Amino acid sequence: MRRRDKTKNTSIRTEVREKDGIFYKYELMMRESLDTSSYKIPLYAVSVEMKRESGETTNANTSDLFADVGKAIVFFEKIVDNLATPLNLPYIVEDEIHK
Repeated sequence: MRRRDKTKNTSIRTEVREKDGIFYKYELMMRESLDTSSYKIPLYAVSVEMKRESGETTNANTSDLFADVGKAIVFFEKIVDNLATPLNLPYIVEDEIHK
């Protein structure tokens, strides 16, 4: 029996940057559980994709990092402005959590 998906995922913002022939794609997503036990609280996550001219692509994402949309947007803008990479995203998240 296949389990029915009980979440609704929505892309809030997407930003693309280019520097030195490398393209960075950032996405802020909202996930809302449709399950009653979650109280339908939206949770926010970010993803980073880096693509080189050679076609090599790497990516990383967070899951349910924020419950506050304001904090999620501030964090998203910070990683975009600083051209965060998939490799350093976990370290940026760790620093954010331990502020």
